[in-house]
Amino acid sequence: MTSLADGGRAAGGAQTRPSGSDSCAPSSLRSPSAKLVTVFTSTIYPDLARLWHACIRRSFPADEAAIEVFQDSDEHVVDPRWLPGADVLRRAPSRRDFHEAYNDALARVETPYLAFVDTDVFWIAPDLWPRVREELKRPDVGAVSCASRDQIVSHGTFAVVMKVAAYREALKSLPDGFFPAIEHPDPAVPEHRWVRHDTGDLATRAVVEAGWKVELLHLYRSGELARFRGITLSRRSAEWLGRRALVRMCHRSRYFWRGYLGNLVLKRLHDRLFADGPRYAFPHGAGPLLVQSLRRDWRYRLAYLRELRAGARRVETFVRSRPA
Repeated sequence: MTSLADGGRAAGGAQTRPSGSDSCAPSSLRSPSAKLVTVFTSTIYPDLARLWHACIRRSFPADEAAIEVFQDSDEHVVDPRWLPGADVLRRAPSRRDFHEAYNDALARVETPYLAFVDTDVFWIAPDLWPRVREELKRPDVGAVSCASRDQIVSHGTFAVVMKVAAYREALKSLPDGFFPAIEHPDPAVPEHRWVRHDTGDLATRAVVEAGWKVELLHLYRSGELARFRGITLSRRSAEWLGRRALVRMCHRSRYFWRGYLGNLVLKRLHDRLFADGPRYAFPHGAGPLLVQSLRRDWRYRLAYLRELRAGARRVETFVRSRPA
């Protein structure tokens, strides 16, 4: 675990508790009958959202959590019948895409906590939310990130639960909020030397610089989360470019290979769990892909395939063992 507690000290100042931090205590922001946390995600694919939702609704008590699913597509329509208890949000002027939807959620929700959880990250530990909730009761903790970036210090938006009041206050100095950004782009400098920030990176920095702690965890390593990387972009690439082009990309790129194989594994998992609804709409099979791809980087790829299958087994066991 990495704890971001020294953002203020990095600038040469002493760290102090943010002013008004007591206002982030759950008792002061909600009535006894209100929800405690809003769990928010953005999706393009309804079948992937259905798998995600099956885990989320078993991980968060219904009396504590509101679930929101933003439909970031006009092509693949989410049917609310397959996501019982969730609010499906469509595109609007305040949320034209998923980045705006994150900022809109932070500005709009009425719960003291807000969780951003990607649809390719599955919560499969029944005691995870209670542990996160207890950690957030600490007055100096602004967020708990259950799946964090590996290369840089950031919670991203994979699976982070934040104090709404803390983030609203800290992000007043960051109008773009959760948007990615390029820091000081200069046409005179080669592009590969530009400083790039991905989704949620600058928001993490702003909250830390405001004096809050952000707990950075990697719980997919411990099996408490199952993470399937590159799922959405690989499916979009197959739609835009065709399967043959995607197979060529998979041969060269770990990212697209992980996404393609992950979709094959999730397709089988989805159709086993949900026999009463639409099938997982990824029309491509493995074919020669496995043989071709394992000729390159085969040790890593074989290990990742095993990881995918183990993650799918954990998701299936969790969903089947816990009534909705």
